[in-house]
Amino acid sequence: MLLSDLVTYKNDCISIDSTLNDAIDRMGQEGISHVIVVENDSAIGILTLKNIIEFYRNGTDGDIKAIDVASYPVLSIHNDRPVEMAIELMIDYDVRRLVLIDEKENYISTLLQSDILTYYENKVHTAQEVFQCLNRRNRAVSVHHDASILEAINLLQSENRDVLIVLENNTPVGIVTEQDVLELAYREISSSEPIARYMHFPIITVEMNEKVHDAIDMMRERGVHHLMVKGRENDMYLLSEKDLVLNYNTALEVKLESKLRDTKATYNLLGLAFCEIIDLGEQQIIKWLNAEAMMTFQVKIDDCVSKMFPDKIWQTLLLTLRTQGGVDKEKIEINDRVYEVTLIEAEVNNQPIMKLFLNDISELVRLGEELRKTMEYTIELEQEKSRLYLDVASVMFLALNKEGKVDLINPKGCQLLGITQEDAIGKDWFETFTSNEDREMTKTLFADVVSGKRDVVEYYENKVYTKEGNTRVIAWHNALLKDRNGEIIGTFSSGEDITKIRESEREIERVTHYDVLTNLPNRLLLGARLEHSMQRAKREKTKVAVLYVDIDNFKDINESYGYNVGDLVIKRIASGMRTLIRQEDTISRVGGDEFVIILEEIEEISQCERTLNQIMHLFKEPIDTSFGDLKLTASIGITIYPDDAEDGETLLKNADIALRRAKESGQNSYYFYTQEMSVQLFERVLMERELHRAVEEKEFIVYYQPQIDLKSGKVIGAEALVRWQHPSIGIVRPDMFILLAESNRLIIPIGEQVLAQACAAVKRLIEQGLFKGRISVNVSGKQFERPDVVETIHRIITESTLAPEFVELEITESVLMSDPKELGEKLIALKALGIEVAIDDFGTGYSSLSYLKSFSIDKLKIDQSFVRGIPSDEQDSAIVKAIIAMAHALGLTTIAEGIEDEIQASALKECGCQQGQGYIYARPLSEEKFEEFLKYNDISKS
Repeated sequence: MLLSDLVTYKNDCISIDSTLNDAIDRMGQEGISHVIVVENDSAIGILTLKNIIEFYRNGTDGDIKAIDVASYPVLSIHNDRPVEMAIELMIDYDVRRLVLIDEKENYISTLLQSDILTYYENKVHTAQEVFQCLNRRNRAVSVHHDASILEAINLLQSENRDVLIVLENNTPVGIVTEQDVLELAYREISSSEPIARYMHFPIITVEMNEKVHDAIDMMRERGVHHLMVKGRENDMYLLSEKDLVLNYNTALEVKLESKLRDTKATYNLLGLAFCEIIDLGEQQIIKWLNAEAMMTFQVKIDDCVSKMFPDKIWQTLLLTLRTQGGVDKEKIEINDRVYEVTLIEAEVNNQPIMKLFLNDISELVRLGEELRKTMEYTIELEQEKSRLYLDVASVMFLALNKEGKVDLINPKGCQLLGITQEDAIGKDWFETFTSNEDREMTKTLFADVVSGKRDVVEYYENKVYTKEGNTRVIAWHNALLKDRNGEIIGTFSSGEDITKIRESEREIERVTHYDVLTNLPNRLLLGARLEHSMQRAKREKTKVAVLYVDIDNFKDINESYGYNVGDLVIKRIASGMRTLIRQEDTISRVGGDEFVIILEEIEEISQCERTLNQIMHLFKEPIDTSFGDLKLTASIGITIYPDDAEDGETLLKNADIALRRAKESGQNSYYFYTQEMSVQLFERVLMERELHRAVEEKEFIVYYQPQIDLKSGKVIGAEALVRWQHPSIGIVRPDMFILLAESNRLIIPIGEQVLAQACAAVKRLIEQGLFKGRISVNVSGKQFERPDVVETIHRIITESTLAPEFVELEITESVLMSDPKELGEKLIALKALGIEVAIDDFGTGYSSLSYLKSFSIDKLKIDQSFVRGIPSDEQDSAIVKAIIAMAHALGLTTIAEGIEDEIQASALKECGCQQGQGYIYARPLSEEKFEEFLKYNDISKS
């Protein structure tokens, strides 16, 4: 049956100038679910119920052009084609409509699924039952009867359905289809209206065991396109015309089986263009084609085959088919491309068809022609072209005969292998040049290809030997060499040296997992190694020790001697520690001066002691550098699996906590992790949180310790000492929080608060006539690191209205040496303001005495550790005398701290020390107590 005999012609087209409202009117008037947009008698677009519903839901202006919202291009077929061809086209493209066109490709009508059902009923009377047509997609989607039209539309679109069941109290009471929504759009019904007003009822229902042909009869008698099917346990399904079409398709599975097999085979013929062709006598029509044919020849289903070929070529092929029974791999040329054509006759679904295969062999032909001219002919000009091409090529060319011997190798190949052409021609390639590890594999692969057992491998990599015995990695692109009869005579390959690329990939892998400086595993690889060690220990019921090693004061090496020396030290230490561990153990560099060591197969914790002692001994050995021998120490934290933790992250954290304890204990030591350390760390975190709060609440107050002129006994100044007045625990001493404040830089706002309080207090005491000296305030190194430290200090003093000559700043030797040049500039700026500068704890640091004469310094403060031993300790006495003598020579004032008795005071006076402070005069006093001290205490002891 032809399509023209099956289709009922409908008035379902509109012009290209029609509006969306025009389309809705036409669909409503004709009772159809689509309209075709036509221009100059050609179908250019299709507007379906789903399009209308979308724009009805969005309230789109109905005056817009219908073509602007239509779907295009349309899928068309000539009306004189067999019905079976249209059925397969519908199934293959999963569409519900096909546009019928005449021989001039003008629009005629539309083929619908209901038309297909008519055809099936006339041809086949199936005994299948309804339940055999159902699947998961047939399960009914329901909407409540109180829902609005808009809610129903949203549900139709979100579930991608064309029909809904309306429920009231979980009972089906009606049905709503896309056609119903079209009617609402046509009637311009508001989308907020309840959907129940416009549903169809009652619902036409069939049972699961109803015969399919009876269900079709019921649809026709009732004039519906959907039936409801009741399942078990109140399940509801909807049966549509499309399901019945697919069911008939299943009923005709014998008919379709060969098509499915052929279609699958077609898609598996990668690189081949394939068509199935119907012979209609005067014309041969494309019934099926794959994507390769469609894209290469710009044709589609239902086109004449002659569109693919010049007419003379196609007629010649057709004649060969009819006279000789087929065309077998005949070469033709189309649009400067060479194709290998196979044309045979077959039968699909009891219908005779032709099968056409076109293999583009242009490149093989070109290569074969070039090789033929190069290897078989002796025309001088062609030989010269080929020779030049091979000579200048930047890649290696290699031709092998069927025995694997070298027939051709170009200069680039000779250069790569370090040979001459005479060294290679006639030699067995695999035995002479292929690496041992690749030889058997590549020989077997080559033999299979040239014998035709397998297709040529277009790309692969292997290693080859150079004349010097080096190994290079070559990436090969391969093709077969064939003679005039199409017999394989060898292979032709181009090879590119990718050794550096592969080495780069390995280097990237190494950089990803290894430390660049020491070539030790980095933190990423450490995690994997630690996880492996824990799994092994769990199986073998042993322990794993994790050692966190940190070089003490390593920052000073970088700052004093430069990073080159620092890198040298790191490499020497890494090399030394590598010799101390076993092969199964791991050492990793996880930071600038931090290492982690994993010791496996630990039975007892005491087994770690040997390695620990070896590491400590390693650090005792001086490291020779261009600056002389450097002596280092290390701190180590140790944790044990599974005693301390059972996961790698926690183990490393515990080892770090133990390392901190070792650092806090004075360095050059090691500590095993204990639970108490975590508690102390937690306490530190709490303390840090409290410090942040204290800074915000300004809980820091200043205590004052008088400074005395040792000769007259008069008060000549005072040192400002910070105290933390905690709201719950009272006064907190500096030694409880200063180090923590230094580490988290809270010392900067604390120092500024202390300076502001001290200046304000001294200003008040001077105005009362109680104090005439300087207030000495400690300035942290963290404060001096700030570029605006001079401006900040000047601002605070200015805000207190205290004259700068009443202020003295104390800095430590370590601050003095941190950056001498920058600090010198800041000290000059402070001196210019009238502020004096004292060096605190002098004698305990490592400053160069030559810097003292370069800096703007006024006073040296002798550390109490030396004062405590005089006059009985000869060494302390000698140090104190040396400091005082040096200060006098440089014109600096000296002040001693920590004076506790008269003997110490007298000894200091005899040595020439001018000033002092300590418990003999007064302990640190609150502002109120300091004021009382100034009023009522006579402390002259001269």
